[in-house]
Amino acid sequence: MTALGLASPLELLEELKRRVRALQRLQFQVVEVVGVLDQQGAAETLGYKDLVEVFKHVLHWDPKVSRRKLAQARALCPTVTPSGATVDPVLPLTAAAMAAGTLSEEHVEVVAEAMAELPAVAEVHLVQYAQHHEPRSAKAFCKELAYRLDQDGPAPAGPEPVRPRNVVRRQWKSGRYHLFADVDAETGAKLDALIDPLAKPEPSDLRHAPEREGDAFCEVVGLALRASRHHIRGGERVQLTVTLDYEKLRTGVGAARLDNGERIPMDQVRKIACDCAVIPMVLGTRSQVHDVGRRTRTINAGLRRVLVARDRGCTFPGCTRPPSHCEAHHVRHWANGGETNLDNLTLLCRRHHDLVHHSDWEPEMAGGRPVFRPPVFVDPDRRPRRNRVNVVA
Repeated sequence: MTALGLASPLELLEELKRRVRALQRLQFQVVEVVGVLDQQGAAETLGYKDLVEVFKHVLHWDPKVSRRKLAQARALCPTVTPSGATVDPVLPLTAAAMAAGTLSEEHVEVVAEAMAELPAVAEVHLVQYAQHHEPRSAKAFCKELAYRLDQDGPAPAGPEPVRPRNVVRRQWKSGRYHLFADVDAETGAKLDALIDPLAKPEPSDLRHAPEREGDAFCEVVGLALRASRHHIRGGERVQLTVTLDYEKLRTGVGAARLDNGERIPMDQVRKIACDCAVIPMVLGTRSQVHDVGRRTRTINAGLRRVLVARDRGCTFPGCTRPPSHCEAHHVRHWANGGETNLDNLTLLCRRHHDLVHHSDWEPEMAGGRPVFRPPVFVDPDRRPRRNRVNVVA
């Protein structure tokens, strides 16, 4: 074609259409490969729990993208039975349209979602409409088609029992912690019973009710942290770990880091220090409490504290899990002569702990810090990788 800058708008649109169709055909070819990997059980062969984790390491896909590709593959790709017979795709017309480049991934999602509730005969109508309209319009058409195919609605039935659900959404945003909870009535009543006495206004209290209740909720959290019946590994009570430089604490300048990677200003840290026990630790020094040696494979409270202070969470490359979600892993297995000390331990979340034990990811220590050599299919040179997320502030 003529250089794009010299083309007319109509020529450019025609070229754009051609390239988009080529892209959509390529996307289907990607889905085909994903489908074959899924049917072969490739994740288990490679020592992984699922393909989502494989794609994260090999293709750097977000888990949401991987799950979408897998869902599309299971709907659009033929399957092979244990006897060797080939079974047609769940959505053969949708597969053919995407293979021809006339349907996008977004269209496929709309059609697949609608076909979960519709008879197979409806697919031809949905595909024909989706090929000529944007996904949003196709979704509205699917809804209308479902209504026309079943105008009377489902047969009357007794009301299904409502399943109790307890939902909590948590999010860090701009240095604040946003919390939404939808819990059962019993839990709500218990929380009210805890908050109400603490939220009563004092004679000179200028706070509005939401502020008083917010402060009361924070006090309830503090009470829960101090409850002696709650423990973590190592036999210690639940505690909040704040990592900082002593000079910053002394001068009140700078910020400290929480377990989850969030940073809090030094004035808040100084307030915490007034109400909590301070456990000083100097990394790199030797102490018997931090070096169990070959006596046992389990770690004690003191050794875990030092491990948490050094690793700050899961040390697997790219992982953001905090220390409270992690287990101690022997870099050289205890059964193979590895010692239980700081030079042979690292923190791993459960998912990556399993991965290290069942795949070709190999941890090792370099300069007193854990690094990981990936499998050959991730990096042919197996260059060591370090977690760059949980680093010192």
